[in-house]
Amino acid sequence: MTRLLRLEKGNEDALKGENSEIINGVAYEKPELDEAHKDIVRYLHAASSRYVLTHRPLDKLAMPHDPLVIDAEVLPNTILRPEIAMQIKDESFPAWVVEIASEENMEVAYLEKMNIYMAAGVKEYWVIDPVKQVILSYNFVKNPWIPAIYDSPQRIKVTVYKDYFISYSEIFKDRSEEE
Repeated sequence: MTRLLRLEKGNEDALKGENSEIINGVAYEKPELDEAHKDIVRYLHAASSRYVLTHRPLDKLAMPHDPLVIDAEVLPNTILRPEIAMQIKDESFPAWVVEIASEENMEVAYLEKMNIYMAAGVKEYWVIDPVKQVILSYNFVKNPWIPAIYDSPQRIKVTVYKDYFISYSEIFKDRSEEE
């Protein structure tokens, strides 16, 4: 097994701020998430934390936007900040990564990062578009180039696990009324 992608603390010096990323030595500013998008990240992180605690206690769930350093053999000088990065026990890189797409970063989220994560060895990559309320789920192990597209209420399987499902309706639920 190759070690291509790792969660790493301490490399933040190369980053310009909390929303910055570096792709092949070029700094990019991730757009600031609005409250609705932050709610999606909070929901996914909480649901994934519960799953890890009860089913997979040795797996690691990174905090949202923790730096993810790509090995120089895959793409030099690359540090990404995904919304969700789940690392399976005994593996040195995340198996499941989630990014939130916005008008400002569509090309990067849909094309560049998909290729980076696939080359780095990520098994599953989700792109969530909150405006269009669509989720693209790439399973790089079974069918790397064709995503499953979710655009209506249903349970969505996180394919790196046999028993982990996430509700489409909960992802796009309006939580502003609950306050």
